[in-house]
Amino acid sequence: MTKASSEIFLDGKSVEFTQASLKERGGNTAAELNFIIPLGDSNYRKYWNKEVTVFFQEGDGLPIFRGRVINNVINNNNSIKIRALDALGLLTGNQRARVVLDHYNNIDGLSAGASIVKLIKMANLQDVVGTDFIGDTSPVIMNDNPRGIVVILEEILSYITEAVNLSNEELPLQNVIIVRDDGTKAQLRLETEADIETATPVKFYSYDKNMISFGAKEKHLPTTIIVQGKNSSATFTHNSAVTAYGDHFLEVTNKKLKSKAECFNFAQKIFRANTLAKYEYTLNTFEGVYLKENDVIFITDDETGINGNFRVVGKTISFGPNSFRLRLYINKRPPLLSEFFRTTS
Repeated sequence: MTKASSEIFLDGKSVEFTQASLKERGGNTAAELNFIIPLGDSNYRKYWNKEVTVFFQEGDGLPIFRGRVINNVINNNNSIKIRALDALGLLTGNQRARVVLDHYNNIDGLSAGASIVKLIKMANLQDVVGTDFIGDTSPVIMNDNPRGIVVILEEILSYITEAVNLSNEELPLQNVIIVRDDGTKAQLRLETEADIETATPVKFYSYDKNMISFGAKEKHLPTTIIVQGKNSSATFTHNSAVTAYGDHFLEVTNKKLKSKAECFNFAQKIFRANTLAKYEYTLNTFEGVYLKENDVIFITDDETGINGNFRVVGKTISFGPNSFRLRLYINKRPPLLSEFFRTTS
């Protein structure tokens, strides 16, 4: 990779920048780009809401980021710091996109995917938030005929919470909303979390090829899990794990579960899934800037004996004319329903 070949386009024009950073946290959150440009003129507010695209190398067909400026401030007397968010950013924050649904204007009778398409159109965001490849949840679910003021992102997250893929008997998989660029627009896409046991890796890493460092950090393991079903609930506690790790609680809702036995079985699956995901891994490398959440990579680390598939959950990129750093955040298996847990110690 050529460090100095990265380009940032602001409102369609290439701009000189001194440093930049891109953060993708995953978990149905917006990607954030921060970069610094020379002051130029005093009218720095002219950049607000302008489109920003970042191409890591000259000649790349797809940007590593496409979004809109949401804030810019004078960094010092000679530069401006600009902050931009991707397509999901238009659905988050204090001015989250919302619509009013009633008997005449509504999304009644639509699946999750079709509901998102219509909500984006109703909010007049279709020019900047693409839904051509939205797909649908797995399993497919229908909306609950919402009424009143509906915050679009909250409605989307309600679909993701409800849609849990149970095709893998040992590891239920949740759905995620991901931004993928088609070359002209940022497209929203619903995807089922990758099953790393069966997924084909899109990239391979090892110390003799492209790894700089690889590390792991232990996370809290949920030991008591409370599952609320449609008209029933159950609590699962792993006593040995409580003795070893302490008692940490998770509360989850899954309206597909209709009996106490189903809730208890689901709670056991959550415990097993989180046991396999009790470590959070980071990979420092110089390859993989275009990897996205839910991509699967293969890692060989002879020093620790760790090898196998990992799922990308986020990344940070720091770059400038003379610098470049890439860190991937990965998991062996993602904690089930991690975005919706309420945790107490």
